[in-house]
Amino acid sequence: MENWFINALLVTLSIGIVAFVNKIFAKRKYDQNFSAIILYGIMSLLSISYVLITGVVGISIVQLLQIILFGAFVYLYSIIMMTALRYLPTSVYFVNVRLISSFILLFIGIVFFGDNISLSRWIGFFVGVVAMSLLFEKGKETKNINYKKGIKILFLGAGVLVFSHSLYKSFATIPEISATFLMVTFISAFFTALIFGYKKIESNKKYFKEIFGISLGLAVLYFYYFVMLFRVYESGSLGISYKIQSYSPFIPIVLAAIVYKEKISFKKKIALVLVAVSLWFFK
Repeated sequence: MENWFINALLVTLSIGIVAFVNKIFAKRKYDQNFSAIILYGIMSLLSISYVLITGVVGISIVQLLQIILFGAFVYLYSIIMMTALRYLPTSVYFVNVRLISSFILLFIGIVFFGDNISLSRWIGFFVGVVAMSLLFEKGKETKNINYKKGIKILFLGAGVLVFSHSLYKSFATIPEISATFLMVTFISAFFTALIFGYKKIESNKKYFKEIFGISLGLAVLYFYYFVMLFRVYESGSLGISYKIQSYSPFIPIVLAAIVYKEKISFKKKIALVLVAVSLWFFK
């Protein structure tokens, strides 16, 4: 079993746990912008510490601007996602955005990064497509559904994901700048969150201790995700590595069953089996 594959599994697990913790945030109805300021503030401090330990590596002005843009997109994607979910059922958004971005990133990996996809991985990829498709659920809420608006925002979200992961892959070919990359990314995300959420600081101060406690754990997991993603993309295929990450929605399903005793439907059980089969073809 190759290192990139093990790292991709760890990355998927970490981002899946992050998604599960975000579900706790949603249930407690904390303000998203205020929470983001705290989260990216902590991650900025972690990344600065990481740079102090590993050392600063110089980057060009073009690279600096690209990373600043990437950091802004890290934050803005969450805004795009939440906006899309106002108009689309949850499963419609998450399944489609991952399927669309998976196909595009597979193509980009082959054409621009020279990824060589074996027959077994092609099989695993399409088994994964079927697995993700089984997560579609009929939306119960129809009051605010507006597919015309929602689909436009969905494609915007997929575009941001494609740009972000393609850029990450290109920087992963220069592993020595990983610490500098992460520092600039999170500082950029922090200031972007501050620009959008500074008006919410005063009204949400009373929740600071609660949000800080959860954000601290989230920041560690999220930081681990970004550090390990460098290792994944350094040697792993862009399309296949991302496809494995796209299975992260299955982590909250399993955790919700364990923590909240939520039942897993038969269709989702089949999907989980297909994910396991897909991963077997990828390894």
